Amino acid sequence: MVQKAILDHRDAIEKTPILERITAIKDTLKQAGDEGQRARRLPAFGSKALADAGLYRHGLPRELGGEDMNARQQIEVIEACAAIDGSVGWCVQISSEINALVIRRMDPAFAHQIYDTWEAVICSGLGTPNGPNPGRWAKREGDGWRLNYQGSFASNCYNATWNFVMGMQTIDPDTGKPADASFMVPKGEFEIVDTWDTAGMRGSGSHDVRMAECYVRREHLLPRDSLGACEIWGNPTHRNPLQVIYNKAAVSLGVCKGALESFMQLAQGKVPWGTSTTLKDLGPIQDRIGRAMAEYIAVRSAVIETQERLEDHLGPLPSKGGRLTPEWEFFWPAQLASTHAAQKCREIVSELNNMSGTTGSRLDSPLERQLRDAHQAASHGAVSWRHYQDVGKTLIGHEIPPGFSIVTRA
Repeated sequence: MVQKAILDHRDAIEKTPILERITAIKDTLKQAGDEGQRARRLPAFGSKALADAGLYRHGLPRELGGEDMNARQQIEVIEACAAIDGSVGWCVQISSEINALVIRRMDPAFAHQIYDTWEAVICSGLGTPNGPNPGRWAKREGDGWRLNYQGSFASNCYNATWNFVMGMQTIDPDTGKPADASFMVPKGEFEIVDTWDTAGMRGSGSHDVRMAECYVRREHLLPRDSLGACEIWGNPTHRNPLQVIYNKAAVSLGVCKGALESFMQLAQGKVPWGTSTTLKDLGPIQDRIGRAMAEYIAVRSAVIETQERLEDHLGPLPSKGGRLTPEWEFFWPAQLASTHAAQKCREIVSELNNMSGTTGSRLDSPLERQLRDAHQAASHGAVSWRHYQDVGKTLIGHEIPPGFSIVTRA
């Protein structure tokens, strides 16, 4: 069991609903978002504010000091943060997501050790490395493994206390196959390589992480299929293979929500060049903002409803009569809804930016950053436009992809 102080702190902050906690630190998160644009990472004071409010732990089981939130609740939390700032929202989703993902097949005793610190944050660089690197090798050595690895997209790595490396992303030189383990590497034993120089989600700090000749002790090992469906913790979210995907959709929804709010505020006072009336009084603008809001509400509802249906289908743990993995008929609508939300939100934000005229091109306009963030969020592989075809071909007679319920990355 984690120390009583962790549980007491959770109980204390939980007296205030989590969306109200986010509102209470909104100014701090905005400041952190602005600083993140310059630093290309979430500043420490922003991360502390998120941690203090429980925003990294909300998906953890109560036994680990979390709030055991289901998919709908997680989506609402991430959306609220991303509406304030896209990069801040991204750090909330990735850190709370990985915190919850790695416990699926983790020894509970190890989980209690990791989360015995309130500020516990796990990052994970699983993408193709940028620039020179020591390889992607993992070799058995005694009771542990010797790891030489570099991976990209380790969002929020500067604030991380652990780094997770999935065994499927490595090669064991003795077998030529992926290592038969996954790895948890504590802070101080992984190096951050400065590679995140982007426009969209600039403040997420999604740099590379490198481990050169790093020895991973036996007690820090996880199974190779470490993100498989959980048979330990009861919340069906820990068996939902779409947790990565719905979290990415939630960021897109939040950026879109923020952009709608930014545009509606702008419309109150802006008089477009060549006209004598404000945006809010132009009929075409009224029509387009109504359509944009309708599209946002529709895709948001679809994401939440399909995830709720999938998690209701999973039910309790298999030992109590539930399911370990979902059937395809519950999986594909939830995947498609998340993909469509990210892609449609990208379109909505682009439209809002266009409607704002040159104002949306200025660096001091929130719509400029929201445009970049909406495009970056929709480019993530979990919600890529490619998934339209992945699902669409099965609807017209092609075979269901094998292993569709296996989580392959964070």
